[in-house]
Amino acid sequence: MDHKLKVKAIIDRNIRDIVLKNSNNKIGFISVNKVEVSNDLSFVKVYVSFMNAEDKLKSFKKLEQMAPYMRHQLAEKLSIYKTPRVGFILDERFNIDQKMSELLEKDAKELNKIKKKNS
Repeated sequence: MDHKLKVKAIIDRNIRDIVLKNSNNKIGFISVNKVEVSNDLSFVKVYVSFMNAEDKLKSFKKLEQMAPYMRHQLAEKLSIYKTPRVGFILDERFNIDQKMSELLEKDAKELNKIKKKNS
């Protein structure tokens, strides 16, 4: 396996662990959906979503404030020259998928009601 791919895999695993271990009641339940590492290993994008968080943007801001601390923790786990900067991206795909499922289920129920009326 290519050295960069190994390093990317190690960063991916460690950043997921760090984010999940450092999430707390103030942030809410967090899901790390995807981790992307730049080709030069200088930056990590962490795609996250929040479940059951009352104010997702507020939770996201708190998570962003923790980025330097998480970078420091990542540096302790890696043995590379320069530790990548950590950036977070709010990923709403889960919420969109959930809303789409709810809408499809609602439409299916309405369609069944119409079919029963016409029968």
